[in-house]
Amino acid sequence: MYQNPFTPVFGSEPPLLAGREKLIEDVLKGLDNGPGDPNRVTIFTGPRGSGKTVLLSKIASEAESRGWIAAQVAAEPGMLKNLMDQVESRAREFLTPKPTSKLTELTAAGFGVSREILPEAEKGWRVQMEAHLDELNNKGIGLLFTIDEAKATIQELASFASTFQFFVREKRNVALIMAALPGNAQQMFQLESISFLRRAFHRKLDPIPLPEVRTVLRETIEMTGRTIEGQALKKAAEQTGGLAFMLQLIGYYVFDQSNRKAITLADANQGILDANEDMVSMILDATLFGLSKMDQQFLIAMAQDTSESSIADIAERMQVTPQYANVYRQRLIEQGVIAPAGRGKLVFAMPMLRELLLERFE
Repeated sequence: MYQNPFTPVFGSEPPLLAGREKLIEDVLKGLDNGPGDPNRVTIFTGPRGSGKTVLLSKIASEAESRGWIAAQVAAEPGMLKNLMDQVESRAREFLTPKPTSKLTELTAAGFGVSREILPEAEKGWRVQMEAHLDELNNKGIGLLFTIDEAKATIQELASFASTFQFFVREKRNVALIMAALPGNAQQMFQLESISFLRRAFHRKLDPIPLPEVRTVLRETIEMTGRTIEGQALKKAAEQTGGLAFMLQLIGYYVFDQSNRKAITLADANQGILDANEDMVSMILDATLFGLSKMDQQFLIAMAQDTSESSIADIAERMQVTPQYANVYRQRLIEQGVIAPAGRGKLVFAMPMLRELLLERFE
């Protein structure tokens, strides 16, 4: 029995990572170059399913192989403590242990000793982390922070970013790699308290080119000793739309259709149908839920076109002015839901979204 090598689980690193080699190489080059390299503060943006979480995990594991300590969190309440706990756990052999109590009384005659348990954080987060950085950097060890699902609404993220900029100014051996939905990244850039992030390298996760999708699908399958027929590979690759999660999802279901050595076109067709159901429930529904009514109306109007759409046609269908429609055009581009396709033209950036809209709203 062949073991399925595909990993359609959020954040699970696949055996082969498609289309992100240059992004990873740039960040690692920044780690090697030393403090001051701009790649050391990078924000990856892309729609749901574009592979942001996997990319952060891959960079962290590569950094650790270079001798760095990597602390990885999602932006959520409690993230500062989580980061501190991870640093102290993963760098334990390089850090001086924290005292847990202090001597408060010594009774000579009775040889008695009285101790007071110290609070966990007598010093502020910044002071504690600076002390850890001093020890690590003095030993030639860098510290990488990765923050997933970054958003402006998390106050602790603003606190962290405000502190991190001092680490950069002080030329400490640190790096910060973040991932966010495009709209959430734009909201962060508007906050004056973390305006420092506007100067971070901003890298958009575009759809993976079709030739790379085919290569990764084929090589992942062949790692198990199986093969895939040419037409089956072509169909499976095209249906991914270049979305990293869809590559893993279709690969998983196509592989799972039979235990024959050669995967056939019939296997691919059925696997694609199965994958499409999960794509709707896991990615597309969540995307539509996060959009406003007018965002959705824009997409419904756009879905009437079989290929590219013009803003003039969309505005006419919405019964609004082109200037008004442009507001939602920009919002949806920032969210990674649609994409420019030449002068005045737009296309859907997420596979299956047009078909879903037509099915639900016509």
